[in-house]
Amino acid sequence: MSMFSNDSDTPMASLVSIITPTFNHENYIGPCIESVLKQSYPNWEQIVLDDGSTDRTADVARSFRDERVRYIGQENKGIEALAQTYNYALSFCRGDLIAILEGDDLWPPNKLAHLAPSFEDPKQVLAYGAVADLDSHGGWSGRLSRAVRKRMRLPKSILTNNPQGAATGYMLTAEGVDLVPPSTAIIRRSVLQSIGGFQHFPGLCVTDFPTFVTLSLTGKFYYTSTVVGCRRRHLGSATFQNLNRIVTHAHSYAVEFLDRHDLPLTSAQRAEILSTWNRPRPAFELTAGRLKLLSGEWKTARSHFARAFDPPIPHVSVAAAAGWCFSWMHCDIEGLLALAGVASLKNTVKSGLL
Repeated sequence: MSMFSNDSDTPMASLVSIITPTFNHENYIGPCIESVLKQSYPNWEQIVLDDGSTDRTADVARSFRDERVRYIGQENKGIEALAQTYNYALSFCRGDLIAILEGDDLWPPNKLAHLAPSFEDPKQVLAYGAVADLDSHGGWSGRLSRAVRKRMRLPKSILTNNPQGAATGYMLTAEGVDLVPPSTAIIRRSVLQSIGGFQHFPGLCVTDFPTFVTLSLTGKFYYTSTVVGCRRRHLGSATFQNLNRIVTHAHSYAVEFLDRHDLPLTSAQRAEILSTWNRPRPAFELTAGRLKLLSGEWKTARSHFARAFDPPIPHVSVAAAAGWCFSWMHCDIEGLLALAGVASLKNTVKSGLL
């Protein structure tokens, strides 16, 4: 099934600079660059910034002869310096619009053609849309994730951040932290530079979340329910390995942001925003435990399942209890969860996706 629309009757205008940070993506950087080369919107440049890869990432990236694809290497700075890496890539960009495409993600062929023209509105600072998760075969089933479908039902004012700041409160909740999937986003460069570039918050090993939240105070967003990005995650990815840390520091960032900015929120609304950060931890721990069962790390799995009970969420607690019990028998719980309609993680592990 095709995952993308084919509406390419779009005026070609602004140069779009694509920032592609990459690290040890030898199996993915090729398809990533190829998805950019297939864009129906030709006015782009891609800055592939390699954070000291130790595999064949550099060789694969350099094998592309299109002059619009520029490979830049640096010594490994790691996830702690992610904002610094993004801003270093930004210094090489020439375009008025900045897009993000990490080295293991993909774009549909009309992503730029669909989003770039929306910046004809001078009050718009960001454009984004729906994201597709790849299956074990590198394709898409045609069914969007529950989170993406739920996002489509949000009020238009939040999706478009109109009036300015309408999305800010939601973006500071645990549920809204990924309102803007990075692989779908395009940013107006002048506004990005006006806020100091990609944002860094101590301990928070992501830069997209604080950057997008800050941008929500500067202008409108454009949103489309069309799939304009695909994400393909690794079992050993930095995001997965740092899930608990990301949640903890994202919560701290939300607190700091609310204290620093005078948002039109009541005390009750502020309290509700902050209370949401206690909810995602059990689900993260459950997923981590399931993956550890699949990799045979029984003791570590039990540690994750034990943490999945706080705070208690009934369906998560039941699954965590099952996982804890099954770990002693050296079994996974994917078959059991499948009976309840929960998607198996086995294909994720086999294919290297997360």
